Amino acid sequence: MTRPGRVEIWVFLILFGSYAYFWQSRDWNSASRLMLTYAMVDRGTITLNGLEDQTHDRAFFQSHFYTDKLPGFSMLATGPYALAKLVFRLPDHPLNVKGFSHWPADYWVTLGTSGLFSALTGALLFGLALELGCTNGRAALVGLAYGLSTPAYAYATMSYGHQASAFCLLASFALLWRTSGPKQSLRVGVAGILAAYASVIELQMGPVSAILGLYLLCQVIGGSRKPTTLGDFAVGAAIPTLLLLGYNQLAFGSPWDMGYFHHTTKEFADVHSEANPLGLRGPQAARALALLWGRHRGLLFYAPVVVLAPLGLISLWFQKQRGMAIVCLLTMASIFAVNLSYPEWTGGWSTGPRLLVPLLPFALLAVAGLLANGGRWVFRICLALAAAGGILMLMFVAIGARVPQDFLDPLFEVVIPIWKGETIPNWPGPPFARTALALLPGTFSSQILGDGGFAFAPLVLAQLAAIGLMSVRLRKRHA
Repeated sequence: MTRPGRVEIWVFLILFGSYAYFWQSRDWNSASRLMLTYAMVDRGTITLNGLEDQTHDRAFFQSHFYTDKLPGFSMLATGPYALAKLVFRLPDHPLNVKGFSHWPADYWVTLGTSGLFSALTGALLFGLALELGCTNGRAALVGLAYGLSTPAYAYATMSYGHQASAFCLLASFALLWRTSGPKQSLRVGVAGILAAYASVIELQMGPVSAILGLYLLCQVIGGSRKPTTLGDFAVGAAIPTLLLLGYNQLAFGSPWDMGYFHHTTKEFADVHSEANPLGLRGPQAARALALLWGRHRGLLFYAPVVVLAPLGLISLWFQKQRGMAIVCLLTMASIFAVNLSYPEWTGGWSTGPRLLVPLLPFALLAVAGLLANGGRWVFRICLALAAAGGILMLMFVAIGARVPQDFLDPLFEVVIPIWKGETIPNWPGPPFARTALALLPGTFSSQILGDGGFAFAPLVLAQLAAIGLMSVRLRKRHA
């Protein structure tokens, strides 16, 4: 039998290599986070003065510009950025210039954060699926389906916070779920750090962080963990919390103040405020169907494999993995409920329901529970759904991974026409995303592959070859 660690590496490399192929353009959302990273590394400051024209997702306080986002993603990105500057001798980001779409450092920062954490999440899902009883092949399907067949693929190629926060939440749960093994006190402390840091990346992940804390409390009550682990988790959670409070103090003069309270763009200032940082209103039940189905922002359309998640939750329950089933259900429900209550629920320029993306690892974990005990028909259905989602996601990621919310049928109004060579009125920039080949010297990508859909043929061939080779090796080991 193929050693699990080797298959896990296969899953990671397939996903990471897939994300590395894309060099997406900036938008306001990603640029807001990137500018804070560049300001910290280039100039040792958290102010965006001189960089403010790169984004309108910004805050203004006492004559200084700041990102309107929480600082968690930008802080994570300082490591990849500093390393890329050292290795590739990248210049500092220019100051006082109008916004532009591509900057080489963006590619390396995005790959070292969203790309890396997405690939790690896929590999972690593989490991969890294996522990639930999946074979290597089925566990690999879970990891690859997450990374290539859901909107996680799109956001792995952009500097949004969704993929980093999703990894933090899943990794925190994995550390808590695995109650055996050495150094449990340390593991629980790290789980606390990860759970809290997810909320430092995206404030709306706060309810999920609380769910993980309650899960640990239930373990203590049930006798599977020592009461002292509650303190370990609390100490770990305090570290990123203090980091956020310290940032707020430096930027806005109070640990309880934040960028959301000082928006410069009226449409966002009307949503977020000091009294309501998340901008939540009463839940709108009418949005539920639009968020679950339909070609506009339907989760099950953009991630068809998730349709198996409800059956997976039932399967986990009967496998006596009830803690996992409850955490997955509550996590998905809480993220969904926040989106129902958010006025900008469409996510703006997005691929699918952007604000639901952090629930995807937990949905795929439920699918793993179904695959662990399902017959061949379950595997075949899952494979078919993953293949359909993979084709759909590639089409979206290749055209830039973002479609304005005003298009109610993005696939047929934008994506398919672009792939057919048609012109979309008022479409910003080139029809297709830039590939990493543009980083290479010379004009290979434009002269040999062109700038159309054929530019993604090498990626697809490499993906199919890698998945095929992995499958052949698995069959030989089982023969």
